[in-house]
Amino acid sequence: MNNNRTYYSREAEVRVARDKAVLTFIFLAFGLGVGTALALLFAPHPGKEIRDELAHAMEEGLNSGREAVNPTLKRLEKEFSELRKKVDDRISEMR
Repeated sequence: MNNNRTYYSREAEVRVARDKAVLTFIFLAFGLGVGTALALLFAPHPGKEIRDELAHAMEEGLNSGREAVNPTLKRLEKEFSELRKKVDDRISEMR
């Protein structure tokens, strides 16, 4: 894949690469979850056992998804807070 994007800072380029990696991991985990669910549905086990295993696998998938997303959310909250402070400072300077 040819990536001819222009980044205005190294930080922006690193952030995009990190976000792509996180997104790739999320889709990988989702694909593994779907594959696991399909494997369990077609496995030769009783229905109750399959439902229990499927519920457990879905719970693990949701937990790993949360673990993958939480650092990004915390980073965004921090950046938003810093941006808000900068905007408030600029508004105060203009008055």
